[in-house]
Amino acid sequence: MKKISIISALALCVGGLTAQMGAKIDQFYMDYSLINPAAMNTHDQGHVTLLYNKMFSAVPGSPQTTVLNVAMPVPSKNTGYGLYYMRERVGFSEMHNAYATYAYSFPIAGTTNLNLGVSVGALSQNFDMSKAIYISGNDPIIKSLLLTPPVTRADLRASAFINGEKWFAGVAMSRLTKPRFDYVYYNYTSAYQMQSQGSLMFGYNIDLGDDVTLKPALYASAYDFNYFRLQYNVSMWYQEKFWFGVGGNDIGQIGANIGFSPQDDIKVSYSYNTPTGGQRIALGNSHEFHTFIGFAALGGGARSGGKSGNGEGDADVNSANGGEGEDGEGNANVRSNGKNGNGDGDGDGNGGFGMSKEATITSLEDMKTMGMGNDTSKIKLPAIEKVKPGPGFYLVAGLHSSEAKANKQIKDLYKKGVLSYKIYDPTNKSYYVYLKDFASEKDANRGIFYYESSVPQVWIREVK
Repeated sequence: MKKISIISALALCVGGLTAQMGAKIDQFYMDYSLINPAAMNTHDQGHVTLLYNKMFSAVPGSPQTTVLNVAMPVPSKNTGYGLYYMRERVGFSEMHNAYATYAYSFPIAGTTNLNLGVSVGALSQNFDMSKAIYISGNDPIIKSLLLTPPVTRADLRASAFINGEKWFAGVAMSRLTKPRFDYVYYNYTSAYQMQSQGSLMFGYNIDLGDDVTLKPALYASAYDFNYFRLQYNVSMWYQEKFWFGVGGNDIGQIGANIGFSPQDDIKVSYSYNTPTGGQRIALGNSHEFHTFIGFAALGGGARSGGKSGNGEGDADVNSANGGEGEDGEGNANVRSNGKNGNGDGDGDGNGGFGMSKEATITSLEDMKTMGMGNDTSKIKLPAIEKVKPGPGFYLVAGLHSSEAKANKQIKDLYKKGVLSYKIYDPTNKSYYVYLKDFASEKDANRGIFYYESSVPQVWIREVK
């Protein structure tokens, strides 16, 4: 005969009780689409997020959450697609959440966009009774849980996310169907109905200068509007490479987070929380690990130097290692730190503004004149006029709702040895980061070849 030692976990899972402990994600500010799927469209490229959270490590069977989030935005079409999986484990109960998401974005004013998302999926719950200790193996509730296979129910989520140049706000609702879970053993049943979950997020980015940004964020959640949870965090970021923050929540936990970006499009971070007062020893600390991987990091690296040219003067290859660039008409524009190109282009890789001098860049030609090898912190990118650019076919590497994000991508591409600049499109109130413009679509398609390894997901934007 066995004894039950986790009565509280059982009460959360069975019987007529409707209160449930929802998953707790401390680093909600690292990837907003973990909480609000519509936020995936605020990213310029696809990414994968992995997260693991363990609460109250001193308590046997304490809550554990594992998340896999795949976001696939398509900026050129203002749409996005996502896949989401989360496993919640408490005691001997295990809940699996799986969703597919579609999101669409609307420009509403200036650089402000409204993003809407809808997710369909399923919830599946099962019990591992080998991890429970029974009072009596003949208890009908235990029998119903032990002998009933996992129960799966359909679910629906809806979300809205609005973002400006330096701020964001979002609202999301999940478990809208309020699925009911029934466990039956002969005439004995145990059942409960899930609560709807709502969330509200706010955040603002404060530029402190010298590549330092302060990012306060707030996350509030509610369960059937009967139970509320509040989480907050303030993080200080340096060059989007290193960050450190402090935060807490309404259940008496305080803590800190730290992270770094080992390479472009990869972020790794850790969050630590501890209860305050007498709960600290009884409950133990909480730990969370978070990894963000952009699709670009999964693809090829920057293009190395070498001979380039297409015979028609369309090559505009950017190289960090030097090499030759020549074509049939002597129009190759090869950017290099080493040996200058042999064409009739701007082969002076270090000419113009110099290595340590601040450079104010107002066009792609300025970028070419400056050449490679400069510290990006000394590159100044002033605001451009919000007017329609000249007609042509632009080879685009990114679409952004804010000019600040466009500036960041220009500098990120520069670090990879790729020269770019920006244009503004009044029709969708967005900024495009482009690599080169062409007179014909045929030439633009040919130009894609030279960037396909160093700049994934390049596309052509026609301006008439």
